[in-house]
Amino acid sequence: MSDHDKAIEAANSFSHEAKDFRMANHHSEFLNGSLYLINFESQTGPSHCFVYIEDEKIKVCKNQALLNELVSRKSKKVGISALLGGLGGIAGIIGLIITLTITIVYLVIAMPDTEAPKELWAALTAILAFYFGSKVSKP
Repeated sequence: MSDHDKAIEAANSFSHEAKDFRMANHHSEFLNGSLYLINFESQTGPSHCFVYIEDEKIKVCKNQALLNELVSRKSKKVGISALLGGLGGIAGIIGLIITLTITIVYLVIAMPDTEAPKELWAALTAILAFYFGSKVSKP
């Protein structure tokens, strides 16, 4: 059974008294699955629902508010990979390192009598040690 048929069947099982189910729209790359907009005729007149299919999981949302809630839950990422992705991956991390370095250099040049925070110096030292340590050839 295709996902299209699964979406129609899910909408049908969601609204038993309705008839004339048809797919109005389909987004094949919606979050980690596919989203279908299913139109149908109910006792009160034309209506619709959203069907989200991810792998074998099927979720029917009867209105936009429930779809928004689904999107909100699905788009929240957790863990270190989400953090790295939120920073822009390796390029983002390199950008943060460069920003940190420029901040320390600015503080030293602009305010020579003010001491830069020890945390910034520790971070810069760790970054430089890692960089030059990775450049040393191993025996």
